[in-house]
Amino acid sequence: MFDFQDPSRINYGTSASHATVQAELSGRTAFGDESVLVQLRIDDVDSHFVQNCAKTLEESLEEDIKALRNIVKRAELKDPKDLEYEVLHDLDYPDPREVPPEDRRSYRQELMQHRLSLILKHIRCAPEPDEAKTGDYNRCFSHQVLVADCSTSEKDYTLGFPHFYPDFTLTDVGQVEGSHKNAGVGGWHDRDGFAVIRPSSLQHPYPASEGGLARPILTHAANFARLHLSARPFLLFSVCLLVFGGDFCVCIFDRAGARVSPKFNMWRDLDTFIRVVRSMTRHLTKIELGHDPSVSLAPSTLQSSSNYPAWIIDPIGSDLRRWCTVGAPIWSSLSLFGRGTFVWYVREISATSELVGPVMILKSAWRSSQRDPESSIYQSVRGSHPGLAKYIVGADVVPFPGSLEKIATHYLRKCPLNPNQKTEVLHRIVSGTTGRPIWMYETEEQLIDGLLSALEAHKFLWDQKILHCDISPGNVLLSDLPEEVGAAGFITDLDLARMEPDAEIKITEIVHATSEYGRYPQRLQGPMTRTRIRFGTQRVDAIVGTLQFMSRRLLRSMRAKDTSVVPTAADDVESFFWVLVYAIFRKLLAAPTANDEEEDEVLTHFRKTFGGTSVREILAVRSGDAFHEDICMQTTYCEMVSYPLRLLLHEYSFVLHSTISTAKLPRGPGVSTSYPGPGRSFINPNLYNAHRESLERLFSHDGMIKALKQTRQDIQDQREGRKLRSQA
Repeated sequence: MFDFQDPSRINYGTSASHATVQAELSGRTAFGDESVLVQLRIDDVDSHFVQNCAKTLEESLEEDIKALRNIVKRAELKDPKDLEYEVLHDLDYPDPREVPPEDRRSYRQELMQHRLSLILKHIRCAPEPDEAKTGDYNRCFSHQVLVADCSTSEKDYTLGFPHFYPDFTLTDVGQVEGSHKNAGVGGWHDRDGFAVIRPSSLQHPYPASEGGLARPILTHAANFARLHLSARPFLLFSVCLLVFGGDFCVCIFDRAGARVSPKFNMWRDLDTFIRVVRSMTRHLTKIELGHDPSVSLAPSTLQSSSNYPAWIIDPIGSDLRRWCTVGAPIWSSLSLFGRGTFVWYVREISATSELVGPVMILKSAWRSSQRDPESSIYQSVRGSHPGLAKYIVGADVVPFPGSLEKIATHYLRKCPLNPNQKTEVLHRIVSGTTGRPIWMYETEEQLIDGLLSALEAHKFLWDQKILHCDISPGNVLLSDLPEEVGAAGFITDLDLARMEPDAEIKITEIVHATSEYGRYPQRLQGPMTRTRIRFGTQRVDAIVGTLQFMSRRLLRSMRAKDTSVVPTAADDVESFFWVLVYAIFRKLLAAPTANDEEEDEVLTHFRKTFGGTSVREILAVRSGDAFHEDICMQTTYCEMVSYPLRLLLHEYSFVLHSTISTAKLPRGPGVSTSYPGPGRSFINPNLYNAHRESLERLFSHDGMIKALKQTRQDIQDQREGRKLRSQA
């Protein structure tokens, strides 16, 4: 739920993020998709306007068009790889405005931006033959560098937010005109769309072969789209105009993938280019550009003093309550595809449009249609536990109250869905337990008490055959009101939970009165609910979760592509250990240090331990010789962690490291190969069996609960001993 800050996002490198996005695009991109332009309603642009605009454009900007075509002509004499390096060189700087002039390598692109901006402005400002058809919106493609308002900076709710920007930003004209004094316009949250340009037509987005890697321009656009979806509240998809040399196309990115329109030439197909630009700047509504129709901007009476806009959320499912966000998002996902989680503080809106009741937590996330909703899992839990987030309400999101349709990727794309076809569905859930990140503890006892509460809640679920499967620092929180809640910490987010085959899954559905025999009176047409119970396992992938906190058993299975492995409680308990280590490191990073060298050492060990982004990389770090020393805080800053806590880390990390790096035997007759498997390292069976017993003891609910309680007692005894010695 909270941003646990993947260390790879600290000082975010452009090349690393682009490589990740490039891999994600594989198999998720549809090229030559004509539905893109249909979705932009380009045929709604008046034909007489298009003809007049094309004529005046060629007359008034003749010299600029000639200059633009010359830039393209010269660029196409160069190798596309060299041209891409010009762009990447600039983007490697944290802020494009900081690139020194003598080091700027994309001057030709700046020239192209200037000429193209004049063409875009002409299309936007051209008068309609019928003024009534001009459109209700006045957006522009601005090539000013955007700067984030300090009061609503993306970094406030998403740590390590990357700072690089597209070539053009689609935003309200008023936003740009009021920003000249600031040398830029607002942040990503003010964008309605964007454009990426390249000087050569050879830099097009279409792959050389089917299934090939995404080309650089598409990777860049996808990278910008993920930032757009992360920073723009309640955005369902992101629209991007791509211009490469004299050609162009339009891309739409949503949580299921990317759609790329057919390629057009800017001069031969000038009418299409005019229609696309005019539609995006003057005709499309915010909803047609991706804004969630179930959310609206709150009136001024509900706006808070945080300078971040408040939003009104439509009723969730059959529940009639409306909700209002409070402040900036607590967390927003930086991923492009997948769940795309957003988390907010919210309060209920009364019938008199006032905020009432306590602050609660609202989470919006995309789920696979092949998975049961998170709300169904919460409703299947028998009883309650103070260490489990209190469920209030949850359901799949509909575009407007009473709608039979759900907001899903196939709905956004306006395409039919086959019965067995997978789609991504937007799900929303409200919980009544609020907290703060696990690493924001004040004392080590508070940290341990929070973990104990969460671990006991995990055992409570497991006793009901429900396995969480995604234990991470973002899902293990410290309670804001531990005395009132009855627990120092709690776990949340059951959307990846696994249920045993004989578990009961409660599913609440909205049904509507039939109209087969005539129209029902208005009072009878509202949605009704029914609850049904399905027996069967939660439909999930074999292994899910957050890589950096997965058990070594699951990581090895993923590396071996073994799909038969099923997560167990011991895997989740091991994840609790990694959460403990992470929380301590994050606390150390925030603590004052004696010198810069000490601070750098903490950051180095943190990145080394949790900075891996692939299964192979994470396993390599955990099997390294320095792994045990890093985890046990056996460094210059070890005094910042109490001895009992370091002793606990030592016991667990020693057993983990021993099972990974146990003495190896040479190949030969009589050598057991039963573990870890064919083609893998040969491990001494006697040593492995000894450590396996320790693993089974330590990585069980009872084993870790006992160890944490003992550590807490030892910390208290140590503190009392120091107190007595100081008094003496």
